[in-house]
Amino acid sequence: MRLSVIGSLLSGLLLLPSANSVGEPFETAIVSKSAQGGQSVKLESQTASSESKLGEIKSLIQAAIKDSPQPFSGSVILLTEGKPLLELQKGEGINQDSRFVMASLSKQITATLVLQALDAGKLDLNQTLNHYLFGDLDAESKALKAIDANANAGALNPNRYDERITLHQLLNHTSGVASLGQPNRFVPSSQFEYSNLGYSLLGQVLEKVNHQSFTEQVAQFAARYQLNGLSAEQGSLEAIQAKVPSLAVGLQESEVIAPSELVIDEALLPAGGLIASPATYAAFQQQLHAGKLLSPESYQRMTTAYIELPFLWPNMRYGYGIRINKDNDIVEYSHTGYVSGYMSMTLHYPEYNLDLVMLENLSLNLNDRNRVFELHNQIRQIIRSQLLLTTLSLHKV
Repeated sequence: MRLSVIGSLLSGLLLLPSANSVGEPFETAIVSKSAQGGQSVKLESQTASSESKLGEIKSLIQAAIKDSPQPFSGSVILLTEGKPLLELQKGEGINQDSRFVMASLSKQITATLVLQALDAGKLDLNQTLNHYLFGDLDAESKALKAIDANANAGALNPNRYDERITLHQLLNHTSGVASLGQPNRFVPSSQFEYSNLGYSLLGQVLEKVNHQSFTEQVAQFAARYQLNGLSAEQGSLEAIQAKVPSLAVGLQESEVIAPSELVIDEALLPAGGLIASPATYAAFQQQLHAGKLLSPESYQRMTTAYIELPFLWPNMRYGYGIRINKDNDIVEYSHTGYVSGYMSMTLHYPEYNLDLVMLENLSLNLNDRNRVFELHNQIRQIIRSQLLLTTLSLHKV
């Protein structure tokens, strides 16, 4: 890692380990890096340096939220080795027990449920969407497809999706899926296009193969892994809060800040409608990356960088329900989310066993996307910069 590269990143605060492995403690991960080349670092120095940088991350995140020029209402948890280092709440009625609509962080749970079904032998990721939703083609259509697969692959059928779409493509947003009976948006696997519809359809596939509603599957998943703050609820926010009093009512910024009129329906749940507290989502994330939810093979599938995607953060690639970045040899798994009334971000650094979960009940006006995600971007920059500084300082010892 060239000093000039690190210096340029730090001056502007710019922005795998083996699959299924628990991230190393913060100081141990740094030691393994610094010990390369025959250097020796005393344990006392390692621990002091890591604790100093963790404290710095905590302080800088607190200051960033306090001094943010944008309004903020929500809850943040920062964990090292699964233990909370920072728990911060801000906003009317927000406390440690508050739960939030997770927006697109829901996709990571949906992807996990799909991969658990794969591990159980219930589905094949290379099989088509239509196979699971509608069964095999009738004999006549099969014959036509066999005669000229290329000519018929994208043929329009008002009762089916594009015949080429597979579960793999839905998971990594390369399917190009359009509404039922409509022409596909592009040739599957030819490009990345973020698709909430794709994850809604994965929810339908799960209902078919598990013979159970998506809501029931989430409830069982939460009970099995002791994720007590996770649930799938449908209806208006007012109706949901009557059942889940700890749900923070979503606020939407437009001309003024007013209650969101979000309605969570069956289609939204797998793509962006699940509800959790930050601590609950962090517990899910810890178990996922510790190898407790998926087979090693499925975890590897989830964290494989399949395709590059355009995003506010550079050099991002997508796996299954997860964004992946490896700039400057720092492995980062992340996702963000936005629905009316709620925003979210999760960050996981496996080499340092460091996690951040940020759930908000105020969605900023989408007229300026850079402003909407400015605080998320700043917090990510803080963490990455301190990790780079720690690595650099220990290389010098």
